[in-house]
Amino acid sequence: MRIVTLVTALVALVFVTVTTADEPDIDINHADVDTPSDEKVPGHEGTITVHVVAHTHDDVGWLKTVDQYYYGSKDDIYKGGVQYIIDTVIEQLVKDPKKKFIYVEIAFFKRWWEEQDKETRQQVRNLVKGGQLEFINAGYCMNDEASVHYAATIDQMSEGLMWLQREVGGPDYDVTPTIAWQIDPFGHSSAHAALSAQMGMKGLFFARMHYQDYDKRKRNKDLEFNWKVENGNLFTGVLYRQHYNAPPGFDFDRRRADPPMVRNPQSPEYNIPERVEDFVSYLEEQSSHYRSGNIMLTMGGDFCYQNAHKYFKNLDILMDYVNANTTNNGFKMIYSTPSQYMDAVLKSIGGLQNKTDDLFPYADGPHSYWTGYFTSRPTLKGYVRDCNNVLQVCKHVEAAAAPGDKLGATSELLRLAMGVSQHHDAVSGTSKQHVADDYARRLAAGQTECETLITKGLKMKSVYTGKLHACRLLNESYCEVTQDGNRSLTIVVYNARVTPRIEYIRIPLTHPHYHAVNLVTQQYMPVEYLRVSAATRALNPDSLPLEGVFRAELPPLGFASFELRVSLNHVGRVLKSVPVYYGEDLMVESQIYKVYFDSRTGAMKMITNKLAGLSGRSDKLTQRFMEYSSSPGDKVDNQPSGAYIFRPLNNSPDDLGDPILTDYIPGELFTEVWQTFDDWITQVTRIYYDKFHIEVEWTVGPIPLDHGREIITRYDTSLATNKTFYTDSNGREMVERVLNKQPTWDLTVTEPIAGNYYPVNTRATIVDSARGMQLTVLTDRSQGAASLGDGQVEFMVHRRILNDDHRGVGEPLNETANGRGLIVRGRHWLFYSDTISYHMHRDVGLDLFYKPTVVIGNEGGIEVPTWNFYKSATPASQYLNIVTLQKIPSVNGTDLLVRLENTLPGSEGGKPITVKLDDIFGVEGNFNGYQELGLAADRDIKKVVDYKSHTQHDDAAKHTIELQPFQIRTFILNFNSTETMF
Repeated sequence: MRIVTLVTALVALVFVTVTTADEPDIDINHADVDTPSDEKVPGHEGTITVHVVAHTHDDVGWLKTVDQYYYGSKDDIYKGGVQYIIDTVIEQLVKDPKKKFIYVEIAFFKRWWEEQDKETRQQVRNLVKGGQLEFINAGYCMNDEASVHYAATIDQMSEGLMWLQREVGGPDYDVTPTIAWQIDPFGHSSAHAALSAQMGMKGLFFARMHYQDYDKRKRNKDLEFNWKVENGNLFTGVLYRQHYNAPPGFDFDRRRADPPMVRNPQSPEYNIPERVEDFVSYLEEQSSHYRSGNIMLTMGGDFCYQNAHKYFKNLDILMDYVNANTTNNGFKMIYSTPSQYMDAVLKSIGGLQNKTDDLFPYADGPHSYWTGYFTSRPTLKGYVRDCNNVLQVCKHVEAAAAPGDKLGATSELLRLAMGVSQHHDAVSGTSKQHVADDYARRLAAGQTECETLITKGLKMKSVYTGKLHACRLLNESYCEVTQDGNRSLTIVVYNARVTPRIEYIRIPLTHPHYHAVNLVTQQYMPVEYLRVSAATRALNPDSLPLEGVFRAELPPLGFASFELRVSLNHVGRVLKSVPVYYGEDLMVESQIYKVYFDSRTGAMKMITNKLAGLSGRSDKLTQRFMEYSSSPGDKVDNQPSGAYIFRPLNNSPDDLGDPILTDYIPGELFTEVWQTFDDWITQVTRIYYDKFHIEVEWTVGPIPLDHGREIITRYDTSLATNKTFYTDSNGREMVERVLNKQPTWDLTVTEPIAGNYYPVNTRATIVDSARGMQLTVLTDRSQGAASLGDGQVEFMVHRRILNDDHRGVGEPLNETANGRGLIVRGRHWLFYSDTISYHMHRDVGLDLFYKPTVVIGNEGGIEVPTWNFYKSATPASQYLNIVTLQKIPSVNGTDLLVRLENTLPGSEGGKPITVKLDDIFGVEGNFNGYQELGLAADRDIKKVVDYKSHTQHDDAAKHTIELQPFQIRTFILNFNSTETMF
């Protein structure tokens, strides 16, 4: 550290030199970043180049809604208006060609762009071309990485990047981002890193990682590393101090209290000597933890640069004084960007440490684990997942429409609402309540649009003479169109999977007087009825009294039609509850499973897979509900549980007691076991006759409000799992999790429960390698999960907390609906098998993710009972998936954006899948060919991969491509628009 008198003298000298003119003749922006001088800074040879990255982080909703943030309203909540940020930044960049700025969130920039005139838009393009304005990340939002599914992540990134390329880019304006900028999410997944690389990103920067991991990397100068991901590598940098704000004391935004730079020595406010000394000391400290002779200084933060003139003016003064004394202080500051910084580091440094694991869980202190948000706002998480399903079908039906078909709506509104909902304060559940309500409002409006499109599109394809209706509340046993028991019902079921499937369709009804007919085969089908449970009636008082269930065979990527014909003389079979005798275990059997329930406690007791081995294999399998009391803070640490943080009061949960087995309802198609665990927890276990999963549907809430509670369901087995379980990474690869252990650094355990929770987006697995058996629990939404004991896995399903956790949201997580605490209904699918058949969890998971879409009419007949995209007689593989099927603008003809996925990794036995593109899409003679793009569909594939190696197994002449295990490939398919496409 330099002594004060020396620094004061030097700054005084600088003052004489610099202040003789308004604009000192010092080029601080175009310095050579690759040629260090001879001066030394401790720990480095030569001058340190300080890359000043001017930026704003604009949350797409958090404390305020998206619109409130954009327009700058509700200043009493937060002083932030994005439109003014972009206005003033563009103005300053145009005035001074030396300045640079990065922008990230396209949800805001798109709105601003649409309000600008041609002259302003051209100014932006010129700034991009001149390197002053650089778009970084450029998804519709900066998405979460724990609670998002990979398909939704791809969609939101593509929505932003394709818009940017289409509206701002062009032959003379390269706007293609090469940097992933995930500076605010609360932990980072390996799947997201891999997706970023497949989109063409070369580098990734983030701020938040476990404080113990960060401290070690900081000491060892390993804050920059090479993240080895699926089929690629990603330069990765951790921002200094684990945050993206300006250095303490040097935030010049209008909302901050940091003093301006005053360089007039005659003023009593003159502060240059001490301010420069503090700043140089900060640079010395930061640079001592990096290797390359370059450091990145993020000058900005949340909603910064609303007065860009003020920010840049003070920043210029600071940079002038530092650069005028480079010889003495060892630093040279330049306006830069993350991509420029990455290039400089890679040119000046040797090899980087490799990393293959992820960065969960995140903790910023010994008792502050950000693992509560894995479950926070469970209904919003479930709604986002449901809307993703609606969106994919919406895009399929939109793509299938013939030219001239008037669908009355488009997929755009839901596409944009889904893009916003992936934000790291949206689906994560960490916004204020009124903002969460706004996310749901946007999704509901988009869902309504898409339901209009789907029903009209399927009506046209099926040539139905009446009107089809979407039934949004089937899971609450309510559908308006089925209330009229005097009319027959036509039911059209769409399958978004690319393979045929069998599903059991449940329709709310008022009576059992229906015959079920498969309109494709014109054959009668069995239909079974059961009464609606008291729990469902409590959830929705308008629920209909019965559900009719029938078995539906669905074609790949298409629909089949069925009819429930009213016949008042016919009385269908209403399944009855059968008594269970005390002391005699209840056994429920299907083609695949035997499931045993303890008649004394009513709890699940044992499971047998009849297909595993010669005589089947069995394991103990019990399931209970428990709760962790939420800590309000204590003498050890005042950290409470909240929307972000999970901190239990005790290190073991309280058991909520044995269930009461209220109903045993056997049928030929399925059997249900109804249980009541508490007056606010009920459950239905369903065993379908020919399904490879067991469905557990739980209903939890309202949680009593006497204290904060975090509700879990725990599955206990006799599997020997060696303190290990596996969780999915955003629905992609499975990641090994070992109790109280991290793979690349030594963990000091301070929170034995919360510190072992991980995000589960679609599934978690426990494996007994010695016996060759495993249990996978698949989820219908993102949840937190842990394995805290051998053969055990628990899922947090609901939270209601009375304290705020001091991370900015300023509200306790106390959700209500209809004047009472929130009730959540969700599903787990249990897949129990030998490890030889373990890979089948992928196929089962696709069925859960792509729920069949049901539309119903009661006033007409149908002429075309079945239709599908897929033209080949035999689907390529049960592990082939259509991630995206979307019509996009085209100059000549009609274009489809298609993403094909091989969902099975090589580690689970995956093999290449050969796909003939014109077998799936189009009619003969109408397919014009294809172009392959990067994953986000904004750049040619040749900019992302080694094209020759990538396409070595393709046959372009035959329109045949090969998908390697776990690979996703993105194509634009072109068709003649003058003919019927499909």
